Amino acid sequence: MAKQTGILPFTGKLGNLIGYRRNGSYFVRSMPEEVRQTTATRQSSRNFGVASRTGKLIRQAITPQLSIGRDGTLVNRLNKALIQGGKDRLQQLEGFRFNRHTGVEKFFSRLPVLSADGTLAIPAQTWSPSTAGDLLEISVIAVRINPVTHQVTGTRSTSLFTNIEEPFNGTTLDANAPGKGTLLITLQVRIFNGTTPTLNRRFMAADIIAVVLPVTKQKSRKGNRLAGVKQVLRYAPDKVNRSSVNTNSTRDQVHLSSGPSPTPCPAIGHSRACAPPSIAYLF
Repeated sequence: MAKQTGILPFTGKLGNLIGYRRNGSYFVRSMPEEVRQTTATRQSSRNFGVASRTGKLIRQAITPQLSIGRDGTLVNRLNKALIQGGKDRLQQLEGFRFNRHTGVEKFFSRLPVLSADGTLAIPAQTWSPSTAGDLLEISVIAVRINPVTHQVTGTRSTSLFTNIEEPFNGTTLDANAPGKGTLLITLQVRIFNGTTPTLNRRFMAADIIAVVLPVTKQKSRKGNRLAGVKQVLRYAPDKVNRSSVNTNSTRDQVHLSSGPSPTPCPAIGHSRACAPPSIAYLF
């Protein structure tokens, strides 16, 4: 690398040169003539691309509905979680914190439970006293995304307020979202002092508490076999005696009906028609 000493230093690409800044000084280097990638490097690059696109889709679906402020580390933390999840990257997002300073478990002595019908049950409990305020806002944010088409297919949010100083009797909130695709459920908690929400990150949280994948229909394997028939005997007129029928045979066999022997087919070019083969019956 070489240090830039001109009056107007630059960063970025200029021809076959790349200018960049490091520790307050400007440097320049030439672009490599050829970039060699191993199989592992290419796979790592593909994984990073998939994670980046999926992470962007999740942020576009959820963050506009959050009220906890922006976290400058969110992009890198979310991409890292998706890369580490591998093929099960979406399922591994359960427990992901949009606010890295605080998790929702701080506010609940008994954690909410998601039921199969798409409702989130918050058990009865007593809230811990807080110096930040007297009200607790609980919000459920449900979104559906399609990572293949990179679309947000549905959203729904529900909120309630409860007094921290009073016992909580428990309730249920709708945690389902319309549309098709993967369902991500985020639980957000904030403390209010009267009508003013706290700005202290230690008293707000938003975590992904559930990831529900869409149910895929498995294609049935349709073979050429008939129902109830295990094996169809091959037509072999030189080995079958058509004068008798076995009445003790099972239903899984095919038998030839009795009747006159078929007339053998003439040589090519002969005008006489060839007799049809015997008819097969299932019984």
